[in-house]
Amino acid sequence: MKTKNDIIRYIDKTTHLKAFFKNETLHVEEIGDGNLNFIFRISDDSGTSLILKYAAPYLRLLGEDFPLPQERICVEMHTLSYFKNIAPSLIPEIYHCDEEAFCFAMEDLSSYKLLQSAQLSQFISLSLYAKLGTFLATLYTKTPPPKHEIHYYENATLKRISEEYIFIFPYIENHPALLCPSYFTPKAKSTHFMQNIAHLLKLFQEEKECLIHGDLHTGSVMIKNESLAIIDAEFSLFAPLGFDIGTLLAHILFGEIYNCFESKPIQFQPIVRSLWKAFEKGIAIVPEHILQQSVGFCGAELSRRLVVPAKAKPLEAIATLEAKEKAYKVCEQLSIEMIERFFEMKSLEDFISLVEKHLCDKMH
Repeated sequence: MKTKNDIIRYIDKTTHLKAFFKNETLHVEEIGDGNLNFIFRISDDSGTSLILKYAAPYLRLLGEDFPLPQERICVEMHTLSYFKNIAPSLIPEIYHCDEEAFCFAMEDLSSYKLLQSAQLSQFISLSLYAKLGTFLATLYTKTPPPKHEIHYYENATLKRISEEYIFIFPYIENHPALLCPSYFTPKAKSTHFMQNIAHLLKLFQEEKECLIHGDLHTGSVMIKNESLAIIDAEFSLFAPLGFDIGTLLAHILFGEIYNCFESKPIQFQPIVRSLWKAFEKGIAIVPEHILQQSVGFCGAELSRRLVVPAKAKPLEAIATLEAKEKAYKVCEQLSIEMIERFFEMKSLEDFISLVEKHLCDKMH
């Protein structure tokens, strides 16, 4: 499906998709800025619309010189369908799945905003973060049907990409996959830091605690008033729940750091408390390892976004170069302490204190 005409022909020959629209004149628009897949909005003159997501046999961002197995999108179909079953109010409607054509159709969320963007421009209801906490608890307490093999819900190639870009490449000096801004030079990492990164990598590779989203951040969550929709589950896998929690916390922090340096209101404490309270309510007693691993994985996400090509958009949105340079240093120091000290975390208050030690001057 390389052209708009290809997509229209596909809709025309797919009976229930063709019946979805109210008239025959269809409009196709490529939307989104994702790295992996193509996303199209298909609409008719009545305003009826849906989203079609298609996996080409290569990485969308880099083109045909970077091949990727198209089966990755089948994993996303399976995982989103499972998430829809266990958390129906938090997942968009899935209208159509076609594993042979490597595409699926889903609800158009054009009236929603990315949480990542909204976080920088408006007050976000704490109830939305509580819903994310409830979703994380649901992942932990529910188990997919045993009839499917692991590869039904995870793609080995994408898991390897996560391993490399989060735990390996960022710590290889001058690695060609890295892209450091001119105003930032990473500090040399201690032996203790590298030992803990290796431990987090081993957990990510080997611990099959539950089926997680695998890329749960503020750019894969959409909001509208009090409604929330979780999207983009192609990186799903069986792994420690702390990976999802830590990634989400890191991106919440990126947004709060932006607010610090742009002199905007800060919500860090109430956000984290709302999310964690709902999470605790969902699983009753939180095992200590989940908090500790969440802090470690949070540090890993903070650290790698400073040096990989896919930068944290809130940091890139900071207006002045001087402020951006300071924000990078704050993120780096936070990441170092989180990774070096995550085994010391005994309560949510320990995590909050660690963060506020670096941000308090800006936050108060």
